[in-house]
Amino acid sequence: MAVITLNKSIFRLVVGTVLFTTVGVLVSMWATTSSHAQKQLNRNLNVAQNVLTQVLASREQQLYISANALTLDFPFRSAVATRDEATIQSVLQNHGDRIEADLMALISLDGQLISSTNDALEKNTPFAYPDFIKSTVQEGGGTTLMLLDDKLYQVIILTVDAPRPIALALVGFELESELLAQLKNITQLEISLQVRQNALLIFSESTLKPMQAFEVFDQQNQDFSWFDTVLLQKQDYISKSFVISEINEQAVWVVLSENIEHVFSEFNQLQTTISVVAFVSMLITLIFGAMFSRRLSKPLGKLARIAQRISNGDYQKSFNHEQHELAEVQALSSAFSAMQDNIQARESKIIFQANHDILTRVNNRYHIEKLLDDKLQLNENFQAIGINIFGFRGINDIFGYQSGDTCLRILASRVAELGGLTARLTGGELLWVPDSAQSFEHLARLKTQLEQPIDDAGVVINLKIAIGVIECPMQADSAQLLFRRMNIVLDEAQITRQLLLKFDPAIEQRYLRRLSIIVELKKVLATEQQELSLAYQPKLNIGANKIRSVEALIRWNSATLGFVSPEDFITIAEQAGFIDKITEWVIKRAVSDALVIKAAGIELCIAINLSAHDVMNEDLLPFVVQLLDQHNLPRSALSFEITESDVVKDPAKAIKHLSAFREYGFVVAIDDFGTGYSSMAYLKNLPVDTLKVDKSFVLKLNTQVGDQHIVQTVLKLAKSFGMDVVAEGVENQATLTLLQEWGCEYAQGYHICKPIAVSALIDWYHTHIDQNWLESL
Repeated sequence: MAVITLNKSIFRLVVGTVLFTTVGVLVSMWATTSSHAQKQLNRNLNVAQNVLTQVLASREQQLYISANALTLDFPFRSAVATRDEATIQSVLQNHGDRIEADLMALISLDGQLISSTNDALEKNTPFAYPDFIKSTVQEGGGTTLMLLDDKLYQVIILTVDAPRPIALALVGFELESELLAQLKNITQLEISLQVRQNALLIFSESTLKPMQAFEVFDQQNQDFSWFDTVLLQKQDYISKSFVISEINEQAVWVVLSENIEHVFSEFNQLQTTISVVAFVSMLITLIFGAMFSRRLSKPLGKLARIAQRISNGDYQKSFNHEQHELAEVQALSSAFSAMQDNIQARESKIIFQANHDILTRVNNRYHIEKLLDDKLQLNENFQAIGINIFGFRGINDIFGYQSGDTCLRILASRVAELGGLTARLTGGELLWVPDSAQSFEHLARLKTQLEQPIDDAGVVINLKIAIGVIECPMQADSAQLLFRRMNIVLDEAQITRQLLLKFDPAIEQRYLRRLSIIVELKKVLATEQQELSLAYQPKLNIGANKIRSVEALIRWNSATLGFVSPEDFITIAEQAGFIDKITEWVIKRAVSDALVIKAAGIELCIAINLSAHDVMNEDLLPFVVQLLDQHNLPRSALSFEITESDVVKDPAKAIKHLSAFREYGFVVAIDDFGTGYSSMAYLKNLPVDTLKVDKSFVLKLNTQVGDQHIVQTVLKLAKSFGMDVVAEGVENQATLTLLQEWGCEYAQGYHICKPIAVSALIDWYHTHIDQNWLESL
C-alpha cells in the first residue's frame, strides 16, 4: 500500500472539508433564509392578529365605558323604569351622538326592542339574537359581533339595574371599510372580514380588490409551500384566518393576507449574493490550504500527546522545545505549558469554590450536605447547631451590605475557630457541627462570646444571635431534614425571643400550623367563601344613653383548621406580609354590612382596627374613600382604631397618614391605650379623636382602686387634649355607673353586648333602642 504523506493528507483534508463546508453552507443558507422569510411572514401575520385583537379589545373597552355610563345614568334608569319612551329615545340619541356610536338601543328582558336609533333594529320587534339576550341577562352583560341589515357591528349589552335588571342597553360601532383601511395602514397587511352561517358565506368586507379577495378566500386554507409559492409563483398572497366571534351559528372570521413578493424579494437577492461570496471564498480557501499544509506535520503528534496527557490530569511534566521548530509551534508549546499550569491552579480553585462559601470561606450548603449525609450513613451521633444573626436584614439596612458582610465573615471565623465543621446555609445563617456535644450552659457562654461587638471602620455593631440545637440522627436522619428542622427551630427562637433553643417536635407542629394558617388564609382570601365573618360589638354613648357605634371584629371558622383565633392568624398574616388583604376584606365587608344596617333604618358608625402596616399603606385611604363614594355612604359610616404600640414604630409617618384620615373626616382612635411604653411622648402630636382604655384596667374597675386611679387619670388626660374616651371591658353595672360619674363618653363590653353578627345586631338594636342603660338591669 502506498504511503500518503502528511502534506497530501492535510491538503486533501482541507480541500474536502472546504468543499463539504461550502456546499453545506450554501444548502443551509438557502434553507435558513427561506425558513427565516417564512417565519417573518408568520410573525407579520401574528403581529397583525395581535394588533387587530388589541384594536377590537380597545373598542370593546370604549363600548363598555360608554354603555356603563349609560346604564348608571339615574335619569335614564328612571325613564326605563317608567317606560318614558320619549326620554329613552332622547337619551339614546344624545348619548349615541356624544360617543359617535352607530347603534343605540334599549331591549326588554324578554328580547323585545323598546327603542333604537338605527333602522337596523326596528322598535317593537324581537331582537335577532335571542340566545345572546338570555346569556346577557344571566351574566349582567356581554359583547359580541352581530350582522344586522347587511352591516357588521361590534356591540356591548349591559343590564339596566334599578337595582334589579329591568332592561338591556345596547351600544355598537360598525366595522366599516374605513376601519379596515386604518388597520391596513397600521399592520401593512390586507384585512378581510367574513361572516359565515353554517360554513356558508353571507357577508364579506375586504381591503383587497374583489377578484383578489376571491382568490385569497379560495386559497386561505392551503398549506404554505416555498417551492410552489416562491419559484412557481402559484400564490400572490399568504393568508391567516381566525374566528373572532360566534353567535347564533354565525362565525365572524378575520383573514389577514401578506403579499409574498414583499417578503421574499429581499431574501432572493440575499441568497444570490451569498452564493457568489461562498464560491469565491471556497477558491481562496483552497489556495491558502495548499500553501499552509507543508510545514505542519512534524510537531502535531507531539502536541497531541501533550494535550492527551493534560486531559488525563497529568500536570507535572515540563515542556521541551526543539530549536528547529517553527516560532509559531514554539509559541504553541509555551501556550500549552501555561495552559497546564493555569488549569491546575484553576481546578484547585474550582474545587475550593465548589465546596466553600466565597464570603466566609467556610463550607457551603451543598458541601456540608454531603459531609452530613456521610456522617449519617455511618450512623454517627453528632450535634448540629444553627447560628443565625438576629436582625441581619436590619444590619444591612442601617449600616449597609458591606458592614453586613463584615459581620457575617467575622462571625463565621469565630465559629470556625471553635473546631468541628462550619458552614454557611443561607444569608445570615451558619451551621456548626462540633467535635463533641455541647451542654446548654456551655452554649450560653459561647453565645455571649460570639456576640462580642464588631468594629467595622470605626462603626461598632452589636451582634445578637439566635442558636438552635438538633441532636442527630435522633432528631434528623438526613441532611435535608436537618436543614428544614434547623430553619424551623431558628424561626421559633426568633419569634419567641428564646435565642437559645433546642428542637422539639412541638415546635415543628406549631410551625406546620402557622404554615397551614398561611396557606388556608390565602386560599380563603382569594375565593368567595363563608369562612370569614365580622362580628360587631356595640359601644354605648353614656351621655346620650344611646348606641351610636360598633366595633368590627373578624372571625375565622376554617373548614380545615376549625376556629382560628384572630390573635393567631392576624399576627401570622402580618409576619407573612399579606395583612393588607385581610384589611381590604374587612373594609369591604364592613361597608356591605353598613348598607344593610342603613337599610334597617339604623345609623351606626363601624370602627375598623388597623395594623401598623395598614397605617403605613398609602393606598389604603384612597381605597376607603372610593368604596364609600361608590356606595353613597358618608365618612361617618366608618372610623378607625390603631394600637399605640403600632404607632410608635414609626411615629412621624404614622402621624402623617393618620392626619390624612382626619382631613377626610374619619374619626381615629388609639386602641389599648395605656399598654404602650411611650404614650405620653406621642399623645400630644397624634391626630386622634378618641382614646380606648385597655380592658385590663376596666374588667375589675369597681373593685380595684389602682385601676380606678389609672382610668381617672386617662379621662383627665384625654379631656385636656380634647379627646373622647372609650372604656372597653365593661362587665357589670357598677363599672358603668363609675364611668358615668367620671364623665367617660363611651362604654363597651359584655355588660352591654357581646360581639354578634350583623343580622343579630339589627334585632338587638331594635330590642334595646329605648333601654335606660344607666339603671340597674
